[in-house]
Amino acid sequence: MFWTASIQKDLLILIGILSLSYVVIFLMAPRDIADYTVADTEYWRESENRLLLKTAYDYNNKEAIQVFPKQIGNWKSYNIRYPDAVYEKLNAEVLLTRGYNTNNSLVWMDIINSKVGESFHKQRICVEGAGWNVDNESIAEFRIASSPNPFTKLYANRLDVSKGNKKQVMIYWFMFKKFGSSDAVTMIRLSSPVRYNVTATFDSMKGFVEGGLFETMYERALPEKITVAEDIKRSYGNIGILAIVLAVLIPLGILFVGVRRKN
Repeated sequence: MFWTASIQKDLLILIGILSLSYVVIFLMAPRDIADYTVADTEYWRESENRLLLKTAYDYNNKEAIQVFPKQIGNWKSYNIRYPDAVYEKLNAEVLLTRGYNTNNSLVWMDIINSKVGESFHKQRICVEGAGWNVDNESIAEFRIASSPNPFTKLYANRLDVSKGNKKQVMIYWFMFKKFGSSDAVTMIRLSSPVRYNVTATFDSMKGFVEGGLFETMYERALPEKITVAEDIKRSYGNIGILAIVLAVLIPLGILFVGVRRKN
């Protein structure tokens, strides 16, 4: 009985600490933090390669992606459809598959969305399963902005693959919400056949990403300087201030009760 009571007291303290931490983090966060998406080389966690950004499209919505521009700069596109077996094996929704080309350069782009983690196993597994050899695996870097914007680089996975005399360069990254209710993950995958050499092919893809694709996909937003607390205060005045005070006092009260009972 005393053991149960002790657990209840400890639980109150834990709830108070966690609730207070959540409230403080929320109030001090940028006003529009829920609008940010993480672009990363991993799909199941944030890594040191993460980039916070705002998307120009809802990548969880197939209808919204259908209006994605068919021309990006000098790159013009045409739609592609893979054999049905590819879609069945992927176990994900392919939102868009297009080939963009310009000046004898070609980039295939896939936008794939899924709530199933297995859909996004390491792409080298997919490639090797299709009979391709992975000649090189690395992290590609794209400069997508300049100062004073602190988000200046996009990192993506890169695979250089070959099958007989055929060679390709593949680049892909993942997107998921840092905050919010959606738990779906989107993969952006670019592939290009090697016509001359691997370096020239990657340089062409780099030009495609930096020269138009990134700006088409995302908004180059500077981090929001107004916090949630400031926005509430500005929007609701004294009522907003009262709401902030109550939001802080409630978990403090729970914590206080837990400590008093424990002592």
